[in-house]
Amino acid sequence: MTSAKLAGMIDQLRTARGAHFFARTSRITKMAIHTLFADLLSEASNPSRPVFKIEREQRAGARFSALCFAYDRPVAFLAEASGKVDRIHGFLLLVEKDTTVALLKTGLDVTAAFRKAHLAPLGRKRIEQAIARHDAVFEKLSLRNMTTSKLALRAKTLEARDLENAIAASSAGRFIPQGYRVRRDDGSYSATPSTGRIALRSDRADLDAAVAWASEIVDLLDDKAALSSAFITRFARPAELDQIDDRTVPTFFAVDTMALAEALWEAEEKVRLVREENGAWRELDRAQVETILTDLDQTFNIMSVDGDADRQLRDETGAVTGSIRFNKARIALRRLDRPSLSGIFVEDAVLGVGQDSERQPLVRHLDAEDMFTVLFSDLALAYIDGALFRDEALVGGGDAFMRHLQAEPALAAAASEKGDFAAGQTQFTPGSVFRVVVDTVAKEDVLLCDDLGDEWADFIGVASAASPATISFYHAKHGRLSMSASAFHDAVGQAIKNLGRLSLSGDMMAAKHTGWDSSYKNDNVTTAIAKRIRGGTRAEVEGKVAAAAAAPDVQRRVLIVTSSLSRAEVQAAFDATAAGSAPRSSFVQLYWLLTGFFSACAEIGAVGFVVCRP
Repeated sequence: MTSAKLAGMIDQLRTARGAHFFARTSRITKMAIHTLFADLLSEASNPSRPVFKIEREQRAGARFSALCFAYDRPVAFLAEASGKVDRIHGFLLLVEKDTTVALLKTGLDVTAAFRKAHLAPLGRKRIEQAIARHDAVFEKLSLRNMTTSKLALRAKTLEARDLENAIAASSAGRFIPQGYRVRRDDGSYSATPSTGRIALRSDRADLDAAVAWASEIVDLLDDKAALSSAFITRFARPAELDQIDDRTVPTFFAVDTMALAEALWEAEEKVRLVREENGAWRELDRAQVETILTDLDQTFNIMSVDGDADRQLRDETGAVTGSIRFNKARIALRRLDRPSLSGIFVEDAVLGVGQDSERQPLVRHLDAEDMFTVLFSDLALAYIDGALFRDEALVGGGDAFMRHLQAEPALAAAASEKGDFAAGQTQFTPGSVFRVVVDTVAKEDVLLCDDLGDEWADFIGVASAASPATISFYHAKHGRLSMSASAFHDAVGQAIKNLGRLSLSGDMMAAKHTGWDSSYKNDNVTTAIAKRIRGGTRAEVEGKVAAAAAAPDVQRRVLIVTSSLSRAEVQAAFDATAAGSAPRSSFVQLYWLLTGFFSACAEIGAVGFVVCRP
């Protein structure tokens, strides 16, 4: 087929107005495009002659390059040994204007070498200013929680005709906008800032319309005078790594195992994990993948070493297990030396096992896809998905956090969590955290001990006579005085796991009431401590609980009652941070763990508290 016929076929192109936009880092020559197209054809399985192939022609004030050809792809639902393949066509349209590149594609992508040589992320602010403008009405919003807690809500998607008028802004700062759809006078746009993808809801476009549209978006991206929507600025804001002051240091590193799992099993463009065995590449089965995810699902301490540009990663045992490096525009994962990762590579799942010539080690994939989080001594900062975010409202000088901490003097004398047990005993042992909850902390007229068995909380309190009614779950813990997050992991995990039980309604309530008929039993001793501590007979308690649960204005609370934390010490840590001192890494971890707990409670309309020593 002649070059003229190849060029003529592009008139048949019909594509959606959707593209990934990049900053151009070096000049793209015709030879660079020629090499890119040659590499794509050579790496494909049984490629056809190109349907069209055009290299850097001018149109609509921009240059465009385009390639389309057919190739074989394994049938996804048949074993590779079957030999069955699908014959598909892929196309790629690359539009260059000024220092921005738009990539429209289906079934093809630029090579890793081309991307590394010529393309870089645009940055979230440019996309925000281009799409989330002051006149935009938000119809859909995907959010990522800044917390590192594995137990808290990780992400959520909101949708309404006008989200600004449909949701409260009280917890907005804790979330990072991952993607959104907006309605404007010039159309309905969607954007994913982390990937640079922008799309316009419209009819399919021919070549001229596609190039013109990409050129128009570049003009929007270059409009530095554009104002962002006031709504989007409520959320965590992008920040620059080079603006971090010298006193701020990184403290914790965590792999985003949920993002990796999604890329393996749920993404539109999936990847697979492979290992070379006896000279052949083999795909890891689900159990093997789960072993890797479990090994990576931990928090690594970050340590600086004098004279070393890299910062060490240390695992939970204190062993050096990797390193990260701060570059001008991003944080790079340099090493992650885990035995489970040895010899593990990532391939494009579209290709057959072993056919991806650009497969890369899993650690390099985690780095390239920014699948990790870094926290800092500045509690307002978090590096997530390859970008730094600041949420001043999250810290507020510690005031917002401290309002969730309540001091109880009786906890200073606590010597155990539950105390000792003996037959005939009618109350929990004095000096136990359980006894402090019953005597001092829980004020409700109905108080039930729900410890052990199908446990929703250690104690459940219902203020049925109050207006509004209140339902409280109490989780009691004892430990030595410490600022370590480890003392709170179990309590936070139990509290978040049972948030859905705060409704105190449904079929399970009958069994609960039956369980509360019995006396408390522990250490193989049946005591005379009534599980129905306050509230009256079973019938009376059932009526009070049902009335409170059905009240339209009922308030729900979750309280971790602990003897291991001092409110004054937490305040002192905030004060020292405000004065310029870097907080200890243990305090940073504690802060994020409890912030995740408070955030998880807020997501279901409850309020979380920690009741601790003064």
